[in-house]
Amino acid sequence: MIGEDVFPVGNTASGGQGDEVGGVGCIASIARHFHAHLSLFVEGEQLAIPAGIGVTDPVVSDGYVVNGDCFYWLHTHDATGVIHIEPPDDEDYTLGHLFDIWGQPLGGAGVAGYAGEVSVFVDGVRYNGDPRGIVFTSRKHISLQVGRPLAPIPMYEFQP
Repeated sequence: MIGEDVFPVGNTASGGQGDEVGGVGCIASIARHFHAHLSLFVEGEQLAIPAGIGVTDPVVSDGYVVNGDCFYWLHTHDATGVIHIEPPDDEDYTLGHLFDIWGQPLGGAGVAGYAGEVSVFVDGVRYNGDPRGIVFTSRKHISLQVGRPLAPIPMYEFQP
């Protein structure tokens, strides 16, 4: 786990419950598989991105989601912030898709129920657009910071 554990495992009641969400469904076939990383800081304190985002009825063993009824094309297995992107096509999928599946709000005035000015960094560089539009690519690091932003921006080290 990376950060303080404040969110429950899985999607909220307003998130994905097995039905298609914003054009993203459950995995039936996989055209590609890659990882990105998401971190969330609130007033300088890192919060863990929960295991089981994008997994309905997640089964967790030692902090790792090993099974579930539905794995959306965008999901997490643990609380490290690693996002698994496993779509059946070559379309772009965004941070907005992930938050819709999770059932948490994402915007310039707050993230996941935490209100305040949001600073966004992609691969350590300030991002000034709508965070919902950030497209996932392999090994992309996205840092959402509510309140005062950190300097320097902490970066996740992907395993080889």
